[in-house]
Amino acid sequence: MADLTLDLLRSERIPDGVFGILRLGDLELHTCEEDWNANQRRISCIPDGTYTLQRTLYIRHNYPTYEVMDVPGRSRILIHPGNTEEDVEGCILVGMRRGFREKKDEDTGALHRKHAVLESRIAFDKFMAAMDGANHATLTIRWAPGLP
Repeated sequence: MADLTLDLLRSERIPDGVFGILRLGDLELHTCEEDWNANQRRISCIPDGTYTLQRTLYIRHNYPTYEVMDVPGRSRILIHPGNTEEDVEGCILVGMRRGFREKKDEDTGALHRKHAVLESRIAFDKFMAAMDGANHATLTIRWAPGLP
């Protein structure tokens, strides 16, 4: 199997999170992450750069996934299903498309419409199929021009 390389282009930074596109060969998925908060554990997306993805087990839900390795000061940065930034603690969510979900604001508790990635479980299954059981891959994360 050839070395797998993935690219994540963060294209939008809004109050509901950081949104982008993850590319793996012909597969293109939408992503949602926490906003940039100086790489703080559990509340920030990770710095741009090139990382190794390592196959691992998502212990909380007992299924295989991939972990972004060697993030300075961080660990257990996983790629997994979810819809909004409330569904992550510094991880990367994948979805088939962008849309909205009704969610409680994590700060105020008020219910409101939030930007989201949708059809996340379908996207995650496609991601795992494209990874084809590889133990490792290379992920490059970058911000679109004009974003931090």
